[in-house]
Amino acid sequence: MALASTLTTALDGVTARPVTVEANIGPGLPGMYVVGLGDAAVRESRDRIRTAVANSTLEWPKTKIVVSLSPADLPKAGSHFDLPIALSVLAARDPFAARRLADALVLGELGLDGSVRPVSGVLPALLAARDRGNAVRTVVIPAGNAAEAALLAGHDVLLAQSLAEVWCWAVGEGELPRAGRSGTAAQRPPAADFADIAGQPGARRAAEIAAAGGHHLLMIGPPGSGKSMIAERLPSILPPLTQTQSIEATAVHSVAGMVDAAVRHAPFVAPHHSVTRAALLGGGAGHPRPGAVSLAHHGILFLDEASEIPARVLDGLRTPLEHGRVRIIRARREVTFPARFQLILAANPCLCGAEKPTSCTCTSAQRAGYLANLSGPLRDRLDMTVHLGLAGAVVNAEGEEPSATIAARVGAARERAQHRWGRHHLRALVNGDVAGAHLRRHAPADEAGMALISAYLADGAISQRGVDKTLRLAWTICDLDAAGRPDIDHVARALELRAGAEVTA
Repeated sequence: MALASTLTTALDGVTARPVTVEANIGPGLPGMYVVGLGDAAVRESRDRIRTAVANSTLEWPKTKIVVSLSPADLPKAGSHFDLPIALSVLAARDPFAARRLADALVLGELGLDGSVRPVSGVLPALLAARDRGNAVRTVVIPAGNAAEAALLAGHDVLLAQSLAEVWCWAVGEGELPRAGRSGTAAQRPPAADFADIAGQPGARRAAEIAAAGGHHLLMIGPPGSGKSMIAERLPSILPPLTQTQSIEATAVHSVAGMVDAAVRHAPFVAPHHSVTRAALLGGGAGHPRPGAVSLAHHGILFLDEASEIPARVLDGLRTPLEHGRVRIIRARREVTFPARFQLILAANPCLCGAEKPTSCTCTSAQRAGYLANLSGPLRDRLDMTVHLGLAGAVVNAEGEEPSATIAARVGAARERAQHRWGRHHLRALVNGDVAGAHLRRHAPADEAGMALISAYLADGAISQRGVDKTLRLAWTICDLDAAGRPDIDHVARALELRAGAEVTA
């Protein structure tokens, strides 16, 4: 009897749970048995692994093999178990390899030719290895996942291209290349520029305020008024992600299998208006996957033609907007995905898209109920509602402000906010993240501004949540104006933006 083990991980949302892969070779009829609550990809790995070993000119044991994935009650899904299973089986008869693999964490899918293919969930696995400290001394990942490893330092991360290469390393007959570290500088990627937008100065200013404070924005206007263009250019005025934000965003994309490079700038996710509830929020049969709200973590979720999305789907956004996460509950399992995103909605004023009721061909009932899918509770969670008109557009965009100029103002406003909230011992990066209770108690507007907010609250024009939203907006406008404290003018402008201001001029 011979025994060897190595480590790998199983995904639980965006968290990687350590899994011990044990292989035992003993007397019995030839065959390989994998136990430990694996899914179809794990169960089907037996023939794939055996063929890969044979094509790598390595010796496969001709006796009974039992592979245990522990803890046995943790569901395991994915093809990344191929490489650790193959190595533990091969190492069961090689004491040197068994000792080397005992404190290594291994991931990788095997091709039939023995090549190691990229897998999803590598960055969460690297974070799990970092958290285990000296219990994991080496991490072996596919070479195709090298970009994810570049985000983290602290572990010896080796890149594997084939099973034969990894086995030579395991028996001490060769070395594997190490993953490189990423540089600190991050250049802004090529993106659409605000200089392309002709006219609409009010809408451009609203987008700048939304970017500076991380505020949620609803734009209503006729076709061709520039709603989609403005939304698509928002990433161009946002600062690069911090190291922590980059790791968190990349981890979500890694779980979804969508990582070609580390996510260093705010993601822009724009699903079609036919998006389902599961595609928007996450879920699915079997192993839950992150939805659009999680893929937009630390970035922008843009829902164009919002009037065409069913109310049941849109109302699912209410909890993520409030708490910054999505909890998917199954009969025996609960998975949590992060979802701290900036929501941008765009819609036409009615079915025919007419700007003014006098030129509308819809019935009065159709026009009145056109945006009924945007429920009151969802609207209350939005910070800004602006109405665009065709009167704000011009023929060409010559002389318009470029994104770089606007981004400089946004960055300066965010720096003021971070400095202020740092003095308050808060970790908020934007005004939109500050708790309302803290704003009312420790960072209110001036006396006249608070009196105006109180009057709106007493009249029922805004809710208690609206008070907090107004204060956050007022602080952002104040930061863009480089003022010390929101006054009645900042508060009035914030209330106007919340109420659905006409921004054509």
